[in-house]
Formats: sequence, structure tokens, C-alpha cells
Amino acid sequence: MPTVKPYKNYEVLCKATADFFVDTCSEYIGASGRVSIALSGGSTPEGLYKLLATEKYASKIDWNKVFIFWGDERCVPADTKENNSYAATQVLLRHVPIPAENIFPVPVHLPPQEAAKAYEESIKNHFGADTAAFDLILLGMGEDGHTASLFPGTDILNEKNKLVSAVYVEKLKMDRISFTLPLIDQAKQVVFMVSGAGKAAMVEKVLDPQPDTEEVPTMLIHDNDEREVLWLTDEAAVSMLHV
Repeated sequence: MPTVKPYKNYEVLCKATADFFVDTCSEYIGASGRVSIALSGGSTPEGLYKLLATEKYASKIDWNKVFIFWGDERCVPADTKENNSYAATQVLLRHVPIPAENIFPVPVHLPPQEAAKAYEESIKNHFGADTAAFDLILLGMGEDGHTASLFPGTDILNEKNKLVSAVYVEKLKMDRISFTLPLIDQAKQVVFMVSGAGKAAMVEKVLDPQPDTEEVPTMLIHDNDEREVLWLTDEAAVSMLHV
């Protein structure tokens, strides 16, 4: 079972995750001179991003050595709030001294398949190696068990070779771009940030599965020999889980 750290409420969860983010940056910058991070979209990390933009936290990070990507993106215009990179930029990145060339948004101006291919190339070029291993991938989870844009029943779950893939989510009638399971599995740290009672049933299903439990995408992201998957949650999200 992954490591689960529940916090009293959303505010405390955001503070704990911000502390973890700062420590991660310091650790990897100290070890290799830079840190490569994939951010999560959705509403849950917004409080985290707002905290990281404050002087208390931003001043502890050497932003010149931080490189930002996104684990998934909606195929919507880059200047709309539904776009993950735009949302994070407005809340966090425009308020900290990170060089523009250190920020890698998904090129949503391209058709989905082309955008996915281009984003994969930018990741490979960034790492300059056959193995693209992010220092930290921050993920969330939906009430249906999706994470990034890995939704139940979608073909991307079976992708074994690509690092990034386009996916059409039928129930949302939307094209998306997402990291694949192989790319997520290569990360040095994978952290889920999950909040709210509405996700409690799915958290229990994922973290304490019964023999007859049907797999959902989040369950496909496991510990490996190199690292444990870490879940940072509020108490409401784990209210049905024995931790």
C-alpha cells in the first residue's frame, strides 16, 4: 500500500504539500543542479499554487533551476482558465522569478496527435536521455478514479511505448493530452494530492481494494523498487479508509 499522509483539512494539506514541494526542489537542485516537475491541473492544487507564490515559500526556491511541465492538458485555447498551464501560470508562475524558457506548456494550438508528439519530443530533449525521469510528478484523482487524463475505459491505458498521448474522453466530449503510464512510472517521486469527502469512496477503492474490485486508472500507478507513491490528503478524503 502506498504511503498515506492525511491532514486535518484542505488548508493544512496545502501547507504540507507546499513544504514538500520546497524540500523536493532543494533536494534535487542540491544533487543535480536542477529539478524537473510535472504539475497537476484541476481545482485541488490551486491552494498549493497560491501558497507557493507567496514570499514565504517562493523565496525558498531557486526558480532559475526549476523546470515545469504538465502531466496533462485539455485541448482548449492556451489563454482560457480551463487550460491547465494558463491556470497555474495565473496563480503561481507569473508571481515567481522562473525564466520563461523553463516553462513547458502543452502546444494546444496543434491538433491533438501532433501536440502529443511535440510534447513528448520536448520532454525527451529536456532530459537528453532515453529515460525521461521527472523528479516529481504531482497528480490528482477524480471521483471516477481518473488521474492526469487517464480515464476509465480509454485506450491510453494500454499505451506501452509513447511517453505522451492524445486521448478523446467520450463522457466529456473533449480531446486531451496526457502523460502515459510508462512515463509516470519512471518518475523519481509520484505524489497524489487529494481532497474532499466526495472522493472518499474512490480513495478506499484504490488504496484498500477488495478481491472483486474493478481496476480504475489510479490503481495502475504503483510503488516500484526506486520509490513509493505518496498520497497527501485531507481527512475527508480518507474518511472511509483505515490508515
